[in-house]
Amino acid sequence: MRRLPKKKLRNLMILFLCTGTLGIVIGLYATGPPLLTIMGVTQLCLGGVFGWKFLTQEPETSEDRRRRRHKR
Repeated sequence: MRRLPKKKLRNLMILFLCTGTLGIVIGLYATGPPLLTIMGVTQLCLGGVFGWKFLTQEPETSEDRRRRRHKR
């Protein structure tokens, strides 16, 4: 997976975690179908993957920025 900006990863992580939690709550406590609960768990797993990627990503160095300027 290529390097993604921290802001985009953070937004994806928040989006997946919130929708997963909402899906589980609606699937278990409302009259929603059980498939909604399964999809909520899947969303939580994706949120965890993006959170792990967010927390373990190495910071961008100034050398990388210089290389990008020269390649253009």
